Amino acid sequence: MKLPLKQIGKLNYMIYNLPGIGEKLLRGQSRAAAYAAFYAPFLGGKKCGSVKELIAGWKSFLNKSGIELVVTAEDKKSFIFEVGACPYGYVKKEECGACDAAMDLDRTYLRLLGGKMEILETIPGGASKCKFRVILQA
Repeated sequence: MKLPLKQIGKLNYMIYNLPGIGEKLLRGQSRAAAYAAFYAPFLGGKKCGSVKELIAGWKSFLNKSGIELVVTAEDKKSFIFEVGACPYGYVKKEECGACDAAMDLDRTYLRLLGGKMEILETIPGGASKCKFRVILQA
């Protein structure tokens, strides 16, 4: 089932812009979605013990959302992946905050898998693609 991610992105942007509570609300919603997905029997993830397992677990999760994982570098402790177009449709500088808050879903899911995600570049931040490093946590 492919999720309507661009529509979710628009909704997330509206939530993010609610005065006073928007960012906290979107971050909380994103984290809750990650926990729900990780522990759901049909989506669920499992703790990974190696970078190979981490890539496989992350790839499985993203593929269920219709997102292709492109790994550009890998070693025993980490991997780098890129996304050529924002799944949520974020491209404007003013969408940076909503982008970062929505990425709490990714950060949380990867943490549950056993990794820590660092954002290196984003499209709304001015890059031509989004680029991330994921570090295996011992």
